[in-house]
Amino acid sequence: MTKRTCKTYDAKFKAKVAIEAISTSKELIELSVAHNVPKTTIIEWKEKLLNEASELFIPAHEKDRKVKQLNEKIKELHNLIGEITIENNFFKKKLQK
Repeated sequence: MTKRTCKTYDAKFKAKVAIEAISTSKELIELSVAHNVPKTTIIEWKEKLLNEASELFIPAHEKDRKVKQLNEKIKELHNLIGEITIENNFFKKKLQK
């Protein structure tokens, strides 16, 4: 049995190939051969680029606001985990008596 090796590509290369897949009239198989990348991988990169391209144009202040909201949510969840841990420890002690 042969072990498959997973080749990694840097972000610039992925972007370059995905943009080429979108903008040129070359077939996927031609791009695959030219860049030595599987056709399915190019399809995934192309779809990712198309789906996430709109996020490039979100203003920085909106991104910062979203990050702050997520950090606040994380703090709330950490507090909840702490409360639940304290309650669990309390009930464990009560069960042992």
